[in-house]
Amino acid sequence: MIRVLVIGGGISGLAAARLARKRGFEVRISDRSVIPEETRHTLTSAGIEVADGGHLPSHLDQVTRIILSPGVRADHLLCKLATESGIPMESEIDFALSGYSGRVVAVTGTNGKSTTVSMTGHILDRCGVDVSVGGNLGDPPSDMIARGDLKSNLVLEISSYQLEQSSPHPAVAAAITSFSNDHVDRHGTLEAYFAAKWKVFDWVIPGGLCVMTDEVARFAEGFGKMRRQDVRWVVVPGFAHDSRPADFVQEARVSGRHNEINAEISVQLAAQVTESVDYRALARMIEDFRGLPFRCQLLGTLAGHSVFNDSKSTNCESTVAALAGMKSPVVLMMGGKGKGESYLPVLTWKKHVAALVCFGESGQSIADELSLDLRAAGLETTTRRGMREAINDAVSHARRLDCGILFSPGCASFDEFRNFEHRGQEFNDAIAAFIEGPR
Repeated sequence: MIRVLVIGGGISGLAAARLARKRGFEVRISDRSVIPEETRHTLTSAGIEVADGGHLPSHLDQVTRIILSPGVRADHLLCKLATESGIPMESEIDFALSGYSGRVVAVTGTNGKSTTVSMTGHILDRCGVDVSVGGNLGDPPSDMIARGDLKSNLVLEISSYQLEQSSPHPAVAAAITSFSNDHVDRHGTLEAYFAAKWKVFDWVIPGGLCVMTDEVARFAEGFGKMRRQDVRWVVVPGFAHDSRPADFVQEARVSGRHNEINAEISVQLAAQVTESVDYRALARMIEDFRGLPFRCQLLGTLAGHSVFNDSKSTNCESTVAALAGMKSPVVLMMGGKGKGESYLPVLTWKKHVAALVCFGESGQSIADELSLDLRAAGLETTTRRGMREAINDAVSHARRLDCGILFSPGCASFDEFRNFEHRGQEFNDAIAAFIEGPR
């Protein structure tokens, strides 16, 4: 009997363990944290051995195959010991999709990938295509297969971590939605991070489609990445001030430059799957698409102006994207646990900033970097220790300046919160007392 060790007890790791057990393997799951009792009971009831509270060399006892969760690095203790022992390792994506014969669309990017994946799935569903959407967003493929509901078309969000671990799987189309400084702590250098993202184009079958923004294309040129000659390439306009979307994007009726880019990429990907040349008809199917929670989510109004929750913004590029999409100046809220990147790109859209409120571990450094330029333009900057204190400042500024609020932190959430979803919900709860108008 093959004994599988799943390293990492997160969403993907748990899904891989369930699928491995369903496929008849003996399964052990190793996690550095203590797995919650309810989850432990579910796993053990399914015949899965739980080894938690820290990764130990003994977790490799009698193991003949290893499945890696996305967060597991190549220099992980158990990975190094497995390599020395000759135990084969594979990613959750590899394990799940082995033998899958459906059509795959693979999407990655620093920002925009979740919305693009969701939009593409929405278009295909509206076209009557049998489609599943998942991966780094939503359900891991392992769970879909274990439940028996993986459709014949899969739109897959795949992170740089997953691409780094995985072998190419045949895809009819792939896209990189954006690229900026992020995850260097995992990949070592910006170039290595880009190389991980670029691997998504290795998935595309001959005759397939590769889509990227012009910013990504410039990074590719700078890092010496060659475009394959056996696929079709589409480069869509990015965030430059003079960038304009394709005419068909107007049919999607989306707001914000970031959503125009997402829509243009999504239509290109859907057209490849459906073999349609009517881009306008495909774009019209986005009109009733509901945006993702915490991604420029409109919460309501304050003194007649919009309040947006963009907690999903965990790097400067995503804040710039959200700010570029504002139709009028807003009080911008930024802060959290920074990633060592510069926040100066925010100044590109300072005409959309009425005031800046900073908070959290990196709040002061953001204010220090931006306030001189903003104050020269007559714009006020304040800094608070925590998010809830900052909300009070933002509301006060918004009422005095007669403008809206954009909560787009541009930082990781781990100084105050478990994740960006937790941060987003806490923002919703705190701002609710000030919301005056409907959604």
